[in-house]
Amino acid sequence: MSATLDQQSTAGGSGLLARVAPLRRRLRTEAGSAGLLLLATVAALLWANSPFGDSYDTFWHTEFAVRVGGAELALDLQHWVNDGLMVFFFFVVGLEIKRELVMGELTDRRRAAVPALAAVTGLVVPALVYVAFTLGDEAASAWGVVISTDTAFLLGVLALVGPACPAQLRLFLLTLAIADDVGALTVIALFYTEDLALGPLAAAVVGLALMVGLRYLNVWRGPGYLVLGVGVWVAMYLSGVHPTLAGVVIALFTPAYPARRAEVEDAARRARAYQQSPNPEFARAARLSIDRSVSASERLQTLWQPWTNFVIVPVFALANAGVPLSPDTLSTAATSPVTLGVVAGLVLGKLFGILVGTGLAVRLRLGELAPGLTGLQLAGGAALSGIGFTISLFIVDLAFDDEALADQARVGVLAASLLAALLGWGLFRVADRRRPEGAGARPVLLDPPVDVTRDHVRGPVDAPLTLVEYGDFECPFCGRATGTVEELRERFGDRLRYVFRHVPLVDVHPHAQLAAEAAEAAAAQGRFWEMHDRLFAAQDRLLPGDLLDSAAALGLDVQRFARELGSGRYGRRVADDVESAEASGVEGTPTFFVGGRRHTGPFDTDSLAAALLAAAGEDGVPLDGGATRAGAPGPAVPLIGPRRGGDRGTPLDGPTTVPGDLPETPDRDGAFPRLTDAQLALLERNGSRRRVQAGDTLFREGDPGYDFQVVLSGAVAVVEDLGRVDQRVISVHGERRFLGELDLFDPDPVSLTALVIRPGEVVTVPDSRVREVFTADSDLKELVLRAFLVRRSLLLQLAADLRIVGRAGSPDSARLQDLARGRRLDAVFVDLDGDDDGAALLADLDVTEADLPVVVWRGGRVLRNPTDEELIAAVESGA
Repeated sequence: MSATLDQQSTAGGSGLLARVAPLRRRLRTEAGSAGLLLLATVAALLWANSPFGDSYDTFWHTEFAVRVGGAELALDLQHWVNDGLMVFFFFVVGLEIKRELVMGELTDRRRAAVPALAAVTGLVVPALVYVAFTLGDEAASAWGVVISTDTAFLLGVLALVGPACPAQLRLFLLTLAIADDVGALTVIALFYTEDLALGPLAAAVVGLALMVGLRYLNVWRGPGYLVLGVGVWVAMYLSGVHPTLAGVVIALFTPAYPARRAEVEDAARRARAYQQSPNPEFARAARLSIDRSVSASERLQTLWQPWTNFVIVPVFALANAGVPLSPDTLSTAATSPVTLGVVAGLVLGKLFGILVGTGLAVRLRLGELAPGLTGLQLAGGAALSGIGFTISLFIVDLAFDDEALADQARVGVLAASLLAALLGWGLFRVADRRRPEGAGARPVLLDPPVDVTRDHVRGPVDAPLTLVEYGDFECPFCGRATGTVEELRERFGDRLRYVFRHVPLVDVHPHAQLAAEAAEAAAAQGRFWEMHDRLFAAQDRLLPGDLLDSAAALGLDVQRFARELGSGRYGRRVADDVESAEASGVEGTPTFFVGGRRHTGPFDTDSLAAALLAAAGEDGVPLDGGATRAGAPGPAVPLIGPRRGGDRGTPLDGPTTVPGDLPETPDRDGAFPRLTDAQLALLERNGSRRRVQAGDTLFREGDPGYDFQVVLSGAVAVVEDLGRVDQRVISVHGERRFLGELDLFDPDPVSLTALVIRPGEVVTVPDSRVREVFTADSDLKELVLRAFLVRRSLLLQLAADLRIVGRAGSPDSARLQDLARGRRLDAVFVDLDGDDDGAALLADLDVTEADLPVVVWRGGRVLRNPTDEELIAAVESGA
């Protein structure tokens, strides 16, 4: 079947890729917080330089004391912000570091090596530059001011001045910023701690140990952790270690791990229990189980990051950026070694330090850059890393006792941040101009090219024709494209190699990422293509349990498969594909590359075939077997039967072979219910009534879809393989019965034909109105969906030679399934572990648990846990 597929799935409608969807959300947050941070900085400068400038210092140096009995902790407001509120900022930084170490970019040594080494040289070189300006001066000890990058400002400004940059650069800079934060926090702890008191420090360690103990006692309530956290903060303050580091240490002790299958399933089970019986006890159990299925680190980061980005850091800027910019201050700063050292260290030191570290890492083969990054783009990102701001201002407060020198350093930080942003903007503009003329914003070449040692290749690895698809297992358009790919493989044979790369669009397809990792887990056991085909064939069954069922059906080691899938082992492999997709200009799925170049036209069979031949320097469209036909005319979509929305059924070309006196199919388990007067009236208001004659088809096998139809009078037969030797009547519908099956809601072609065998009337409701009807009448919706489910079950039974009823983990169940496959029998496996009506099914078959597994043979004969010989005998006898 050829089809013109001119649609794609895109992530969130923006065309960006699923892998960077979390990053895009982060960028939106950072861009917004960067804007607010800039406003707070401007407000502080305006306040400090206004006629009311004296009130700035007066306000922020107002003392605020906390007294408990005879104990007192007195700080001015500025230090309550710097030493108190900022602990939450460093707590979030610590959570981010922990997550990256456990689950993120820093888990992949080769991927993290380049930005990590760049971060180290990006710390060392700026410090050396600053010391070169202040050598011999007491201000040289403030070299820590120039070492750090403000992550929020960096990513926020990047979103504004480098919007066309690839996602790989953003990921690189984010990883670099995390490693940078680790270094900066280490410097604060080691070099800006004075008068260390061991007693309070020991108390802080005890407090941390108690917090860890609460976790092992399964105490998850916040108040206990809050009390201990405050105690640790006070102890660290009294010890001489900067108290904000308490936030980092607590964060590093906070559990971080990928979602665990058992906990997710428990949460789902408790949520279903609440849905079925809503009460406070079940609600609390469901809420707690859902919370615990996500690591505490991720929950706390989600909770506190908006507060730090939009409240705490702007307040910090308001409290610290108010530098008097009088002519004397500016003229002094212009020649001050401190100001010049800060500016040179942040603007030039960061730029060259990061570039040198990146070059060293690549030259020493410690790691590799993500595909698609150019030197100028990397330089632009390195320049933006000179925006030190938050931690720079923070260290200014720690490093300088002289307020005049502190003001000069603050002027340097503000000036450096502005210059770094301008330099980054300029480098990005140069990178844009250096792009080859006509290249456009989107790359067109496959990057990286096909690597047969890494890529999944179907067909001879040295075939002359290459077709690469970036796809998503949950994308319906990718599902349809599988037919096109199969036709191409049949036409070209060994002349074509087909490569599949992953682009899970998690914004719109929530199960796609796990499905992609499942395919890679199957690949580890040598069954990638089998899993690929199975996932596309069952796109509506991509839940974790479904993936395990698929693994079992393919004969994989399910325990290993589940373990690797749950650990996220193959997430990096999928992420690499997504990065290559971004570098290759992919904006949606499916996207095809023909001969290494992105295909931009229709991707029906003939169009892709022509593109493949053109890429190889050949002409014509190939016929089956690899021959070609020059200039083959004709539509891409064969017109088989009526199209959706047609007003009349289309008579068959030839006599009807279905008798007109067939009786109605009896209702079974609600498969063929009759509608009420009220339901018929609702459907007729949203559709149209029309006469039909014997021989008319209401829909036909191969149609792209069909409308919802109800028989008012006469009779309609649903037929499989109509007009063929082996045609079969599936069911006959009379008055008040509706037609259709679950494929009514699917984008796939119709598999059965509805043939009028006795004249009468039908009501037709267009597809666009059916959902409105179901919204208006939930009882009708449930009636129809339940009937469709039962009909699907009956179809499966009709199609199968036998049913095997048992439990998935049973060796005998596996044995019987293997035997059925080996004998090429159509078998349906009914897993009682996943069947809510399992007990009723056993009762219907008159069997017990001790009889399992059982085989239901043609005609309803039940074989209780038969041996291979018994089943073979039944097959051969046909009994």
